[in-house]
Amino acid sequence: MSGRALRWMWSLAHRSNVAGGPRLVIVRHHRVYGNGERPLYRLGVSERVLDAQLALLAARGLAPLTVSDGLAWLAGARSGRRVAMTFDDGYRDNVERALPLLERHGARATFYLTAGLIEERRAPWWDRLTWLLEHAAAPNASWEVEGRILALDVRDRAGRARALAALLPLLRVPPDLMERRLHELGGTLRVRDEAPCDLATWDECRAFVECGMELGAHTLSHPFLTTLSAERQQAEITGSVERIAARLAVRPRGLAYPGGDHDAASVAAAARAGLEHAVTTRRGDVTPGAGRYELLRRGLSDGACLGPTGAFSRSLALAELDGAFDRLRGAEAAS
Repeated sequence: MSGRALRWMWSLAHRSNVAGGPRLVIVRHHRVYGNGERPLYRLGVSERVLDAQLALLAARGLAPLTVSDGLAWLAGARSGRRVAMTFDDGYRDNVERALPLLERHGARATFYLTAGLIEERRAPWWDRLTWLLEHAAAPNASWEVEGRILALDVRDRAGRARALAALLPLLRVPPDLMERRLHELGGTLRVRDEAPCDLATWDECRAFVECGMELGAHTLSHPFLTTLSAERQQAEITGSVERIAARLAVRPRGLAYPGGDHDAASVAAAARAGLEHAVTTRRGDVTPGAGRYELLRRGLSDGACLGPTGAFSRSLALAELDGAFDRLRGAEAAS
Protein backbone atom coordinates (compact mmCIF):
# COMPACT_ATOMS: atom_id res chain seq x y z
CA MET A 1 0.00 0.00 0.00
CA SER A 2 1.34 3.43 -0.96
CA GLY A 3 2.17 6.17 1.50
CA ARG A 4 -0.61 8.31 0.03
CA ALA A 5 -3.18 5.58 0.63
CA LEU A 6 -2.00 5.11 4.21
CA ARG A 7 -2.22 8.84 4.91
CA TRP A 8 -5.68 8.96 3.37
CA MET A 9 -6.89 6.07 5.55
CA TRP A 10 -5.40 7.73 8.60
CA SER A 11 -7.11 11.01 7.73
CA LEU A 12 -10.55 9.32 7.62
CA ALA A 13 -10.20 8.49 11.32
CA HIS A 14 -8.69 11.87 12.24
CA ARG A 15 -10.82 14.23 14.29
CA SER A 16 -9.91 17.90 14.29
CA ASN A 17 -9.08 19.28 17.72
CA VAL A 18 -9.32 23.06 17.98
CA ALA A 19 -9.36 23.13 21.79
CA GLY A 20 -6.76 25.15 23.64
CA GLY A 21 -5.34 28.54 22.84
CA PRO A 22 -5.62 30.39 19.54
CA ARG A 23 -3.46 29.47 16.59
CA LEU A 24 -2.80 30.78 13.12
CA VAL A 25 -2.12 28.35 10.28
CA ILE A 26 -0.14 29.98 7.48
CA VAL A 27 -0.44 28.04 4.22
CA ARG A 28 2.56 28.20 1.88
CA HIS A 29 2.09 28.18 -1.89
CA HIS A 30 4.25 29.22 -4.86
CA ARG A 31 3.02 28.67 -8.40
CA VAL A 32 -0.54 27.87 -9.50
CA TYR A 33 -0.40 25.46 -12.44
CA GLY A 34 -3.01 24.88 -15.08
CA ASN A 35 -4.83 21.59 -14.61
CA GLY A 36 -2.88 18.83 -16.30
CA GLU A 37 0.47 20.67 -16.35
CA ARG A 38 3.46 18.44 -15.53
CA PRO A 39 6.49 20.66 -14.87
CA LEU A 40 9.82 18.95 -14.29
CA TYR A 41 10.30 20.83 -11.03
CA ARG A 42 6.86 21.16 -9.48
CA LEU A 43 6.85 24.15 -7.17
CA GLY A 44 3.21 24.81 -6.59
CA VAL A 45 -0.38 23.64 -6.65
CA SER A 46 -2.84 22.98 -9.47
CA GLU A 47 -5.71 25.37 -10.13
CA ARG A 48 -8.35 22.76 -9.32
CA VAL A 49 -6.73 21.83 -6.00
CA LEU A 50 -6.38 25.47 -4.94
CA ASP A 51 -10.04 25.99 -5.83
CA ALA A 52 -11.01 22.99 -3.70
CA GLN A 53 -8.84 24.15 -0.79
CA LEU A 54 -10.43 27.60 -0.79
CA ALA A 55 -13.94 26.16 -1.05
CA LEU A 56 -13.26 23.83 1.88
CA LEU A 57 -11.85 26.61 4.05
CA ALA A 58 -14.69 28.99 3.22
CA ALA A 59 -17.29 26.33 4.07
CA ARG A 60 -15.71 25.94 7.51
CA GLY A 61 -15.61 29.67 8.19
CA LEU A 62 -11.85 29.79 7.60
CA ALA A 63 -11.60 31.84 4.40
CA PRO A 64 -7.91 32.80 4.35
CA LEU A 65 -6.56 36.13 5.61
CA THR A 66 -3.36 37.97 4.87
CA VAL A 67 -0.46 37.25 7.23
CA SER A 68 -0.66 40.73 8.79
CA ASP A 69 -4.39 40.38 9.42
CA GLY A 70 -3.87 36.90 10.82
CA LEU A 71 -1.24 38.15 13.23
CA ALA A 72 -3.51 41.01 14.31
CA TRP A 73 -6.29 38.50 15.03
CA LEU A 74 -3.90 36.25 16.95
CA ALA A 75 -2.75 39.12 19.17
CA GLY A 76 -6.27 39.63 20.54
CA ALA A 77 -7.70 36.11 20.38
CA ARG A 78 -8.28 33.78 23.32
CA SER A 79 -9.24 30.68 21.37
CA GLY A 80 -9.99 29.44 17.89
CA ARG A 81 -8.09 29.11 14.64
CA ARG A 82 -7.60 31.21 11.55
CA VAL A 83 -5.85 30.48 8.26
CA ALA A 84 -3.59 32.86 6.33
CA MET A 85 -2.43 32.07 2.80
CA THR A 86 0.84 33.02 1.15
CA PHE A 87 2.36 32.79 -2.34
CA ASP A 88 6.13 33.14 -2.75
CA ASP A 89 8.11 34.53 -5.71
CA GLY A 90 5.52 36.53 -7.67
CA TYR A 91 4.70 34.35 -10.67
CA ARG A 92 2.33 35.54 -13.40
CA ASP A 93 0.10 32.54 -12.74
CA ASN A 94 -0.62 33.99 -9.29
CA VAL A 95 -2.29 36.92 -11.06
CA GLU A 96 -4.01 34.84 -13.71
CA ARG A 97 -5.15 31.90 -11.56
CA ALA A 98 -4.82 32.57 -7.82
CA LEU A 99 -6.41 36.03 -7.76
CA PRO A 100 -9.73 35.04 -9.40
CA LEU A 101 -10.06 32.04 -7.07
CA LEU A 102 -9.29 34.08 -3.96
CA GLU A 103 -11.88 36.67 -4.94
CA ARG A 104 -14.48 34.00 -5.76
CA HIS A 105 -14.16 32.46 -2.30
CA GLY A 106 -13.96 35.71 -0.34
CA ALA A 107 -10.34 35.10 0.62
CA ARG A 108 -7.21 37.22 0.83
CA ALA A 109 -3.54 36.32 0.75
CA THR A 110 -0.02 37.68 1.04
CA PHE A 111 2.18 37.65 -2.07
CA TYR A 112 5.96 37.84 -1.49
CA LEU A 113 7.68 39.36 -4.54
CA THR A 114 11.24 38.73 -5.74
CA ALA A 115 11.64 42.38 -6.69
CA GLY A 116 15.01 42.35 -8.47
CA LEU A 117 14.15 39.44 -10.75
CA ILE A 118 10.79 41.03 -11.57
CA GLU A 119 12.54 44.29 -12.42
CA GLU A 120 15.25 42.70 -14.56
CA ARG A 121 12.95 40.07 -16.12
CA ARG A 122 15.33 37.29 -15.10
CA ALA A 123 14.11 33.76 -14.48
CA PRO A 124 14.74 32.33 -10.99
CA TRP A 125 17.63 29.92 -10.77
CA TRP A 126 15.46 26.77 -10.55
CA ASP A 127 13.61 27.75 -13.73
CA ARG A 128 16.95 28.30 -15.45
CA LEU A 129 18.13 24.88 -14.32
CA THR A 130 15.06 23.05 -15.62
CA TRP A 131 15.29 25.02 -18.88
CA LEU A 132 18.84 23.73 -19.38
CA LEU A 133 17.78 20.15 -18.76
CA GLU A 134 14.81 20.40 -21.11
CA HIS A 135 16.60 22.21 -23.97
CA ALA A 136 19.91 20.38 -24.12
CA ALA A 137 21.45 19.98 -27.57
CA ALA A 138 23.91 17.56 -25.93
CA PRO A 139 21.51 15.42 -23.88
CA ASN A 140 24.13 12.86 -22.88
CA ALA A 141 27.12 14.64 -21.38
CA SER A 142 29.51 14.69 -18.45
CA TRP A 143 30.09 17.71 -16.22
CA GLU A 144 32.98 18.09 -13.82
CA VAL A 145 31.95 19.79 -10.59
CA GLU A 146 33.51 19.77 -7.11
CA GLY A 147 36.26 17.45 -8.32
CA ARG A 148 33.97 14.71 -9.61
CA ILE A 149 32.41 13.80 -12.92
CA LEU A 150 28.64 13.96 -13.04
CA ALA A 151 27.04 11.93 -15.84
CA LEU A 152 23.98 13.68 -17.27
CA ASP A 153 21.62 11.68 -19.46
CA VAL A 154 18.65 14.00 -20.09
CA ARG A 155 17.22 12.35 -23.20
CA ASP A 156 13.90 11.55 -21.49
CA ARG A 157 11.83 12.81 -18.58
CA ALA A 158 13.09 10.14 -16.18
CA GLY A 159 16.70 11.07 -16.94
CA ARG A 160 15.96 14.77 -16.53
CA ALA A 161 14.33 14.08 -13.17
CA ARG A 162 17.40 12.15 -12.00
CA ALA A 163 19.69 14.93 -13.18
CA LEU A 164 17.56 17.55 -11.43
CA ALA A 165 17.78 15.68 -8.12
CA ALA A 166 21.56 15.45 -8.43
CA LEU A 167 22.00 19.11 -9.44
CA LEU A 168 19.75 20.91 -6.95
CA PRO A 169 22.12 20.47 -3.97
CA LEU A 170 25.03 21.75 -6.09
CA LEU A 171 23.27 25.08 -6.53
CA ARG A 172 22.72 25.74 -2.83
CA VAL A 173 25.78 28.01 -2.92
CA PRO A 174 26.60 31.75 -2.96
CA PRO A 175 25.13 33.62 -5.96
CA ASP A 176 28.45 34.15 -7.77
CA LEU A 177 29.27 30.45 -7.66
CA MET A 178 25.71 29.54 -8.63
CA GLU A 179 25.94 31.76 -11.70
CA ARG A 180 29.24 30.18 -12.70
CA ARG A 181 27.85 26.68 -12.34
CA LEU A 182 24.72 27.45 -14.34
CA HIS A 183 26.88 28.96 -17.09
CA GLU A 184 29.17 25.93 -17.14
CA LEU A 185 26.22 23.54 -17.16
CA GLY A 186 24.64 25.40 -20.07
CA GLY A 187 27.87 25.08 -22.02
CA THR A 188 28.14 21.38 -21.23
CA LEU A 189 24.57 20.69 -22.36
CA ARG A 190 24.94 23.10 -25.30
CA VAL A 191 21.92 25.27 -24.53
CA ARG A 192 21.95 28.55 -26.45
CA ASP A 193 18.81 30.39 -25.33
CA GLU A 194 18.06 31.91 -21.93
CA ALA A 195 15.12 30.72 -19.87
CA PRO A 196 12.05 32.96 -20.17
CA CYS A 197 10.91 34.84 -17.08
CA ASP A 198 7.50 33.63 -15.89
CA LEU A 199 7.33 36.11 -13.03
CA ALA A 200 4.65 38.79 -13.22
CA THR A 201 5.61 42.24 -14.49
CA TRP A 202 5.19 45.28 -12.28
CA ASP A 203 2.06 46.22 -14.22
CA GLU A 204 0.64 42.76 -13.60
CA CYS A 205 1.59 42.93 -9.91
CA ARG A 206 -0.62 45.99 -9.49
CA ALA A 207 -3.58 43.60 -9.65
CA PHE A 208 -2.59 42.27 -6.23
CA VAL A 209 -2.99 45.73 -4.74
CA GLU A 210 -6.18 46.51 -6.66
CA CYS A 211 -7.76 43.28 -5.37
CA GLY A 212 -6.92 44.06 -1.74
CA MET A 213 -4.12 41.55 -1.29
CA GLU A 214 -1.04 42.10 0.86
CA LEU A 215 2.42 42.45 -0.70
CA GLY A 216 5.56 41.21 0.99
CA ALA A 217 9.26 41.20 0.15
CA HIS A 218 11.16 38.10 -1.02
CA THR A 219 14.61 39.70 -1.50
CA LEU A 220 15.95 41.07 -4.77
CA SER A 221 17.47 37.99 -6.40
CA HIS A 222 16.33 35.00 -4.29
CA PRO A 223 19.72 33.96 -2.88
CA PHE A 224 20.26 31.49 -0.08
CA LEU A 225 20.71 34.16 2.58
CA THR A 226 23.02 32.20 4.85
CA THR A 227 25.61 32.07 2.05
CA LEU A 228 25.87 35.89 2.14
CA SER A 229 27.56 38.35 4.48
CA ALA A 230 25.37 40.34 6.84
CA GLU A 231 25.84 43.39 4.62
CA ARG A 232 24.71 41.59 1.46
CA GLN A 233 21.73 40.12 3.29
CA GLN A 234 20.71 43.61 4.33
CA ALA A 235 21.03 44.87 0.76
CA GLU A 236 18.90 42.00 -0.59
CA ILE A 237 16.13 42.48 1.98
CA THR A 238 16.04 46.28 2.19
CA GLY A 239 16.46 46.56 -1.57
CA SER A 240 13.41 44.36 -2.12
CA VAL A 241 11.28 46.44 0.26
CA GLU A 242 12.33 49.73 -1.35
CA ARG A 243 11.84 48.46 -4.91
CA ILE A 244 8.31 47.24 -4.22
CA ALA A 245 7.43 50.50 -2.48
CA ALA A 246 8.80 52.51 -5.41
CA ARG A 247 7.09 50.48 -8.13
CA LEU A 248 3.72 49.74 -6.50
CA ALA A 249 3.36 52.53 -3.90
CA VAL A 250 2.84 49.96 -1.14
CA ARG A 251 5.45 49.34 1.52
CA PRO A 252 5.72 45.63 2.43
CA ARG A 253 5.16 44.70 6.05
CA GLY A 254 6.55 41.18 5.80
CA LEU A 255 9.32 39.05 4.30
CA ALA A 256 9.58 35.45 3.12
CA TYR A 257 13.10 34.03 3.40
CA PRO A 258 14.01 32.45 0.03
CA GLY A 259 13.87 28.71 0.43
CA GLY A 260 13.30 29.35 4.13
CA ASP A 261 17.06 29.82 4.49
CA HIS A 262 17.94 32.33 7.22
CA ASP A 263 20.09 32.99 10.26
CA ALA A 264 20.43 35.62 12.98
CA ALA A 265 21.76 38.13 10.45
CA SER A 266 18.66 37.62 8.28
CA VAL A 267 16.37 38.26 11.25
CA ALA A 268 18.30 41.41 12.17
CA ALA A 269 18.19 42.63 8.56
CA ALA A 270 14.42 42.16 8.38
CA ALA A 271 13.95 44.19 11.55
CA ARG A 272 16.27 46.96 10.33
CA ALA A 273 14.34 47.12 7.06
CA GLY A 274 11.26 48.06 9.07
CA LEU A 275 9.45 44.79 8.43
CA GLU A 276 6.95 43.53 10.99
CA HIS A 277 7.17 39.81 10.29
CA ALA A 278 9.06 37.16 8.34
CA VAL A 279 7.94 33.66 7.36
CA THR A 280 10.01 30.50 7.06
CA THR A 281 9.40 27.13 5.43
CA ARG A 282 9.48 25.33 8.77
CA ARG A 283 6.35 23.30 9.43
CA GLY A 284 3.94 24.21 12.22
CA ASP A 285 1.39 26.69 13.51
CA VAL A 286 1.80 30.20 14.88
CA THR A 287 0.70 30.70 18.48
CA PRO A 288 0.70 33.78 20.74
CA GLY A 289 4.23 34.80 21.67
CA ALA A 290 5.84 33.26 18.58
CA GLY A 291 8.84 35.11 17.19
CA ARG A 292 7.56 37.52 14.53
CA TYR A 293 10.61 36.97 12.31
CA GLU A 294 10.54 33.16 12.28
CA LEU A 295 6.91 32.34 11.60
CA LEU A 296 6.05 28.74 10.73
CA ARG A 297 4.04 27.73 7.66
CA ARG A 298 2.41 24.63 6.26
CA GLY A 299 2.73 23.40 2.70
CA LEU A 300 -0.51 22.28 1.09
CA SER A 301 0.54 20.87 -2.28
CA ASP A 302 -1.46 18.63 -4.59
CA GLY A 303 0.23 15.60 -3.04
CA ALA A 304 -0.93 16.64 0.42
CA CYS A 305 -4.57 16.85 -0.68
CA LEU A 306 -5.19 14.14 -3.26
CA GLY A 307 -6.46 10.72 -2.25
CA PRO A 308 -5.53 7.36 -3.78
CA THR A 309 -7.80 7.90 -6.80
CA GLY A 310 -6.34 11.35 -7.54
CA ALA A 311 -9.46 13.18 -6.36
CA PHE A 312 -9.33 16.03 -3.83
CA SER A 313 -9.74 14.65 -0.32
CA ARG A 314 -11.34 16.94 2.26
CA SER A 315 -10.19 14.66 5.08
CA LEU A 316 -6.57 14.71 3.88
CA ALA A 317 -6.52 18.50 3.49
CA LEU A 318 -8.01 19.04 6.95
CA ALA A 319 -5.60 16.56 8.53
CA GLU A 320 -2.69 18.39 6.90
CA LEU A 321 -3.95 21.72 8.25
CA ASP A 322 -4.25 20.17 11.71
CA GLY A 323 -0.66 18.88 11.57
CA ALA A 324 -1.84 15.28 11.89
CA PHE A 325 1.23 13.96 10.06
CA ASP A 326 3.88 16.14 11.72
CA ARG A 327 5.20 13.39 13.95
CA LEU A 328 5.33 10.91 11.07
CA ARG A 329 7.29 13.34 8.91
CA GLY A 330 9.59 14.14 11.82
CA ALA A 331 10.35 10.46 12.25
CA GLU A 332 10.98 10.07 8.51
CA ALA A 333 13.38 13.02 8.52
CA ALA A 334 15.29 11.60 11.48
CA SER A 335 15.60 8.10 10.00
